[in-house]
Amino acid sequence: MNEAKIVLASEDSLQIQFEQKICPEVNGQISAFVKEFASLTKDMPEVIEIVPTYCAASVYFDEKKCSPALLKKIALEALETTCGAGADGFDAGKTIRIPVCYEGKEFAPDLERVCAKTKLAEDDVVKIHSSTNYLIYMMGFLPGFPYLGGMDERLETPRLETPRTKIPAGSVAIGGKQTGLYPMESPGGWNIIGRTPLKVFDIERDPVFLYKAGDKIRFEPISKEDFERFDEKKWLEEMGLGAAIAKSIVKEEYECGGGIKILEPGLMTTIQDGGVRGRQKYGISQSGVMDKNSFDLANALCGNDENAACLETALAGPKIRFTSDCFFAICGAPFEDAAFDGAHVEMNKRIYARAGSVLDCGLASKGLRSYIAFSGGVLARKIFGSASTNVKSKLGGLNGRKLESGDELALGYIREISRRTWNDAALIGSVMTAGVCEDPLVLECVKTSQSDFFGTECFEKFCAAVYTVCAQSDRMGIRFEGPSLDCGKTDIISDAIPFGAVQITSAGLPLVLAADRQTTGGYAKIACVKKASMYKLAQALPGTKVKFKIDRRSNLK
Repeated sequence: MNEAKIVLASEDSLQIQFEQKICPEVNGQISAFVKEFASLTKDMPEVIEIVPTYCAASVYFDEKKCSPALLKKIALEALETTCGAGADGFDAGKTIRIPVCYEGKEFAPDLERVCAKTKLAEDDVVKIHSSTNYLIYMMGFLPGFPYLGGMDERLETPRLETPRTKIPAGSVAIGGKQTGLYPMESPGGWNIIGRTPLKVFDIERDPVFLYKAGDKIRFEPISKEDFERFDEKKWLEEMGLGAAIAKSIVKEEYECGGGIKILEPGLMTTIQDGGVRGRQKYGISQSGVMDKNSFDLANALCGNDENAACLETALAGPKIRFTSDCFFAICGAPFEDAAFDGAHVEMNKRIYARAGSVLDCGLASKGLRSYIAFSGGVLARKIFGSASTNVKSKLGGLNGRKLESGDELALGYIREISRRTWNDAALIGSVMTAGVCEDPLVLECVKTSQSDFFGTECFEKFCAAVYTVCAQSDRMGIRFEGPSLDCGKTDIISDAIPFGAVQITSAGLPLVLAADRQTTGGYAKIACVKKASMYKLAQALPGTKVKFKIDRRSNLK
């Protein structure tokens, strides 16, 4: 096998790059490495997770508690132990049977198109598609979306010229040389040739996911009648998953200490905390707050645990009625005209609210995102250990959506408001909004997994350019206008995307991936913005000028 390469992909991730070839042999090497590395680090909680992709494995870690140089040493040991592993050099994963109805426009609206493009009859398409065990190389794009290998080249069909805005959950589709399975409703441009009644991703079930990278999927044709009377429990029991399904889902119990009611929601107000840890290998986004400095300060002011959920706002804040007594604090972008029972509200200060009081935030200034914390924290059901809202995936927070007028939220009970230092001047001084006086805003970066993809001239042009934040930016990514790098196609074999990764799009412009980013992607990454700078960028209004500054020192020696 080709010698693997270990690179720093971000402040908190390493990437082990194998031969850039999508095949079972490389997948076998990656699977063997992941298993061995996990064994060597099983007693290291600072190692958060390992994310296998087509031709690489990314190791995410707590950069405050672990040295990347140490992890490189462990990775080299794992590589030496698994040297020579191939398609048959590791324990094969399980094979998951997926029932699929290939019949009719309702379930297979593009089957005729596939037949026309491939010159095959419908029965032949179904027979060929369902006669293969598809290897799951990786998961990404959506929670539980499997990237499958092994589709017969006779079925290759171009993607739709106009993507659908809504593809039903369970749809089985063909896009170019690949076939896939949509675990949840999503936009998409693949050709839908069938649908499964089986929920391959279900947060109400244990296990939530029916498969992982390294497993195989086998599609089995069923009729419309079988689809309508499908018995999921029986099907799962036949696959040996009945015992797991029978386990009761543990429901979290909270000690409620009060509540608030949303009178007006603002522009984009969501429940957020520190985000999801250790689930990117399943395609679950990290999510969580965009500006952790402001989030930490707001919780400290209220005496909360450091990961207590709060409200994150964007530009226009909410109007809130307190239904019980509590403390609150607002940090981040200041609401200069905010009123609390008609009086001016101070930022970065703990304020006592009585039941019936009203907070009207208004518009933010000198920044974009504000954080409103309440003593005890906002109570919301935790999914994968986090209450954070991901609107795209419709997960977390309050039913996976932004807040609306009339929503009522419960607050936790806190016994000792003074148990944390809430008036720490240094902490208050660390909160940044839009880089304050920086013009342009300088974003400190590290070189990343594809920095060498770009030539020296292109890289220097990137570092010298001044870019402007676009209005189309959101929690998934920050877009920019400015000089194109003119570097041609930047497509790569999809791999992991860390927080702050700077992709270069086909237009030659940077795109900085943020909290709700996809876990994997197929554009080359020229750099990765450090977390401290990402918190500043989270406050950058459209029109803000930015400049990327590369820290060229290596942390792997």
